[in-house]
Amino acid sequence: MITNRTDTSDQLTNRPKRHALVAAAERIFGGRCSDDDFCYFGLWMVGLGKEAFRRAVLDPDTLADTPDVMRLAGRTWRSWGGDWPGWESLDYVALEAFGLVTQDPDECGDAFYAAVRTRRGDQAVGQVPTGERWNVWDEEEAARRLPRLSVMFPLSADE
Repeated sequence: MITNRTDTSDQLTNRPKRHALVAAAERIFGGRCSDDDFCYFGLWMVGLGKEAFRRAVLDPDTLADTPDVMRLAGRTWRSWGGDWPGWESLDYVALEAFGLVTQDPDECGDAFYAAVRTRRGDQAVGQVPTGERWNVWDEEEAARRLPRLSVMFPLSADE
């Protein structure tokens, strides 16, 4: 049983995006990370487990310690196939469960998203990242801010 509201996955996954975490995703993704990519990347991070997720939120460079990220190092994102660090299907689990509970799985979308907006209040999906923004392509800056991920995922203009 969860007794502390800050321990819920809802709270963790809906924290405001931080530029440092977006930059980590961009390094891993070869310098590119759309809003959708980041959303699915966040869901994938949840799948890494509670402690790995917490560490990554506090210090994105700790993603370098996870076996899933280590497996991607030294490979271009084009070769990842099934190892892609995103979990889009997890984004639909709650919607599907809501449809089963309301016994209207095909037409529950509007009601579900209205309930989500009510529950979240002011927490908007697709928030603008917070924190200091920096250029992930600046290798010197990346080496300072994300030292391990920068070594594991050097960026190339060819990507």
